Amino acid sequence: MFNSIRVLFTLILFSTFALADVFMTELTDPQNSSDAGRYVELYNSGDSDVDLSTGWALQRWTNGGTTPQSAVALTGSVGAGEFYVVCNGGDDFAAAYVGSVCNQDIGTGGPADSNGDDQIGLLNGDTLVDFFGAVGQDGNSPQGVHWHEFEDGRAERADGVTSGCTDTTGVLCESEWNIDNDSGGRDGDDEDDQDHDGDG
Repeated sequence: MFNSIRVLFTLILFSTFALADVFMTELTDPQNSSDAGRYVELYNSGDSDVDLSTGWALQRWTNGGTTPQSAVALTGSVGAGEFYVVCNGGDDFAAAYVGSVCNQDIGTGGPADSNGDDQIGLLNGDTLVDFFGAVGQDGNSPQGVHWHEFEDGRAERADGVTSGCTDTTGVLCESEWNIDNDSGGRDGDDEDDQDHDGDG
């Protein structure tokens, strides 16, 4: 009996830490994305390295769709207190963000290739651990109305956020993001050399 309780407690403790460590900190669609590329930036706020190849993945809900694309598996690991950049084109990323590293190039058409009106989820196995946007709501329709539109700009995690938000309606997550876009949100539209981090 004692051993069962101890195992259960260990599993709960491990799951809690595993879910809280890695989350999204930046999503980009720079105005010059055809040259610069797009990316999703992750951050490990925990005190130990996380092996992303153990079931971690990114997933995209396109426009206002309610059914997501197939999840794209992540590889490699992200150290404690470090960033991990997933891009849609390694060569474009390297040319645009000189000195930064794209840790994983997953190509176009997927979660690292959003044009600013999609929803992005981070999964650990079958568990959603972080989410951006609102399922069923096209970020650009009507343009400039929805908080999660980052067309020709970026979505950056607000200061003080240390873990993911899993509300797929967007209500609980909105305050955790700062948005630049071509509809005049925050600093308006921008290119790769204007504020984007790319902290790989």
